[in-house]
Order: sequence, then C-alpha cells, then structure tokens
Amino acid sequence: MEKDFGSLNLSPDEVTYAYKGETYRLWSHPYEPCLYLWRGDECVCTLHNAYNTEDLVKAFSAGTTVKTNFGKDYDKEYNEACFCRVLSAALDSGRENMDFFYAAKLAKDGFR
Repeated sequence: MEKDFGSLNLSPDEVTYAYKGETYRLWSHPYEPCLYLWRGDECVCTLHNAYNTEDLVKAFSAGTTVKTNFGKDYDKEYNEACFCRVLSAALDSGRENMDFFYAAKLAKDGFR
C-alpha cells in the first residue's frame, strides 16, 4: 500500500494542503523565499528557500513543475506530487523551521 503524502487545493485566493486529517494554509512572504504552513491560527512550520504560493498555483494548475535555481546541488524540479511529499516530510519531522532542501532530502531518503 502506497503512503498518502497529502494533496494541495490550488485556489488563487488561498492554497491549502490536506495531510493526515488536517488542513494547512500555505502562505508566502513576497520579500523572502519562505513558505509558511498554518494550522488554524498557528504557524506550525516555516520552510526557508521555498516558493511563493502564486508560483505554485500557476505551475501546478498548468500541470508543470516548479524549479529551483540555487546551484548545482539544488537544481531540481518538483511536480505537485513531489512537492506534497516534501511538505509531508517537513510536517512529519516536527521541526518548526527547516530549509526546503533539507525537507526534500528527508522526503527522498524516505524519512518517516
């Protein structure tokens, strides 16, 4: 049986991520590349060096990928399913702050 890594709801007004019976609102700051995962009124995880929610909506709604350009080691593309896997790894880690690429490494290494 394949593990459920959650799903995104890509509304232009609000991007949410459903995982393990919880719904997280994704929010980004326009001046820094951070992605915040909110559950209710609490920010439960901040992913540094991440993506703007507008870019996620644009790419995933079109069925394309988001791409990183932070150097050779981090020159990766993420489709929606891979992105959900990274979000699940970040949440499962229990850390409040994490670099997006570290969360991607956890997802790749099968951290659970």
